Amino acid sequence: MIMFTWLLYRTVRFSSSSVAVRGKKIKVLIADTFAKQMVGLMYRESLKGDEGMLFVFGRDSKWGIWMANMKFSIDIVWIGKDLRIVGIKKDAAPCVSIFNCQSYVPAADSRYVLELPAGSASRRKLAKGDKVTYQAR
Repeated sequence: MIMFTWLLYRTVRFSSSSVAVRGKKIKVLIADTFAKQMVGLMYRESLKGDEGMLFVFGRDSKWGIWMANMKFSIDIVWIGKDLRIVGIKKDAAPCVSIFNCQSYVPAADSRYVLELPAGSASRRKLAKGDKVTYQAR
């Protein structure tokens, strides 16, 4: 599994865009295919304070996030099809091992998931119901 995800990490290419929440822009990598979503932020050293990753799903669901092969904690923001925040998990920790890996699941359905550096949700004062601006390319 590790070798497979490492090879994916080395070969997938993410497009970039931006989102805005509470008037503040965030540069995001777009994870809009299964391969990109599977790799996510694996193997990366960090994200800058104004960076993130936006997972774009084709349907609404309670999209669970797990953090195998991650090197840093993140804030996870679930966003509904109406582009309003429906859930936030602050300071989600990376997996200890593949056998000890928590999955973070929201209480409500979402269409998008925004991953940010840990502490970003608090610094930006993000809350359920906040509107997210995103233009698909």
